Amino acid sequence: MLRFRAPGATLTTALLVARALGESEARAAERVRAGALVRLRGGKPEARLNQPDAQVPPGTLLELDARAPRLALPGGESCEALAPAPPWREGRGEGFSFETLEERGGVARLRLSLAGADLERVRAWLAAAGAALLGDVVHGGILVAGGLRLAGGGEPLRFPEEAVFPPAAPAPEGALRISGGTARALERGHPWVIADLETETGDRFAPGTLVALADKDGRTHGLARTEGASDLAAVLWSPRARPREVASIEERVARAIARRGPLLGAGAATDAVRLIHGEADGLPGLAVDRLGPALRILVAGRAALPLRERVLAALRAAHLPGLAGDPPVVEVMHLRERPPGELVCVRLVAGEPDALPAPLVVREGALRFEVELGLSDPTRPRPGVGFFLDQRENRARLARRAAQGGCYLNLFAHTGGFSAALLAGGAGEVWSVDLSGPYLAQLERNLERSELPLARHRTVRREARRFLSELDPAMRFAGIVLDPPTAAASGRRFWSVRRDLEPLAAAALARLAPGGFLLLTRQDRAGRAGLELLVTRAATSERVRLAAVDAAGPGLDFPALRGFPEGAPFEAVLATRD
Repeated sequence: MLRFRAPGATLTTALLVARALGESEARAAERVRAGALVRLRGGKPEARLNQPDAQVPPGTLLELDARAPRLALPGGESCEALAPAPPWREGRGEGFSFETLEERGGVARLRLSLAGADLERVRAWLAAAGAALLGDVVHGGILVAGGLRLAGGGEPLRFPEEAVFPPAAPAPEGALRISGGTARALERGHPWVIADLETETGDRFAPGTLVALADKDGRTHGLARTEGASDLAAVLWSPRARPREVASIEERVARAIARRGPLLGAGAATDAVRLIHGEADGLPGLAVDRLGPALRILVAGRAALPLRERVLAALRAAHLPGLAGDPPVVEVMHLRERPPGELVCVRLVAGEPDALPAPLVVREGALRFEVELGLSDPTRPRPGVGFFLDQRENRARLARRAAQGGCYLNLFAHTGGFSAALLAGGAGEVWSVDLSGPYLAQLERNLERSELPLARHRTVRREARRFLSELDPAMRFAGIVLDPPTAAASGRRFWSVRRDLEPLAAAALARLAPGGFLLLTRQDRAGRAGLELLVTRAATSERVRLAAVDAAGPGLDFPALRGFPEGAPFEAVLATRD
């Protein structure tokens, strides 16, 4: 069985089969009439096509009951190929590596270097990465005229002259079919288009293509940009369906910058700010942080791939105070779906490496924190930088509380943001507990850089649950911070926030002095909107009376989008003991 996609123009079934097999249209028409061609949806058969002159919409996934034509594959240790541009510019799989040499209209010219893998394995790997070679009728490639785009021995590879991908809206073919349930979810404010029995997967389009969302009755429900992941088909771009009525990328960036005005003006207290926060700023799948002299772009969705250059140009044009006109820019590809292998996910896309001080240190008031852009380990993309920008408001809340003095405990202390804020606020003593030696070493460097009183600080390398259980039963704290990871190896006891957070919160509440507080956060999406109830249950289990439980969310550079809890960086409460 062969599997391939129709290119970006409407063609007949007979012509597509003739292309796939390199035979006459007359012979291809016989195969079609015999029922050899099937239209697929979500990788499964949807309808058998048996009319040779039937028009096949652009990007349709097809399966043909026929043997693959013989191919003269290039030999040697390297070759070039054309494929939909992968998000990663270079990388390595088992027995081969690839590098992007050139990109045009969403199609990349790749250099494939072989070191033990045959081309069949490489073709399968590229297909799994969403970059099946053009004309590869075995692995789902786009069936452009001229067949497989693979050549060796210095042979020139020509980019296709016909459209490779379906057109974008407002072209009639630039529509994505959605279900009534998806339409209702969009109306409630959720921006994700999730594939279901009626909603398309979106993978027939190039990532980030602007499409109109249309139900089975032809009603439109706005515009979206295609994602094409297994479940996430697209992300909403605008509830309006006419492109000329929709805010441009530049307008969206300008609004995001204006929203963060108090954090960006001359004399602002910090130079570590989230400039773009994905869906909440109308730029889905994309986050941009200003970190001292540099910008860091985090790409969390394929829909954001065609947005990056214009977003970066608009940020440069904004002339942010204290930031050079052409600052160093680091890009991080943090995609949920990626093939196995070593992919270069972190790279410097603008500026010179010499413009980045080592270590890179950002400021928050009088405090100084070391951050890591990821360039030292480019095949391991991390969403964070070793310092949580989204907890800035909570650090300020804790600093104000610490003005009364007292002893404070920071569990899962990480690199010490909360510890530094407590000490700077006037805490009499702060204990920082974490199981990671490297984190604690960075914490101590941050305290030294901030010129904080180290004599009032204790560093404890210990697992948080074990530390509390072994603590002197009489010990009480004026405040405790509990900001754990969602999941982590903790010695011989694996930490799971869903299983372990409530009992640990109860143990922490029992350690509070009268009037003391617990700052409790969680990042896992499944537990959103339930943290206040969790704290209340934990307090009841320990017979601790609470005077108040207040929300403790992020600052204005991490805005929330109504109906989209997945976009919030965390949920947090500040519980005060009676």
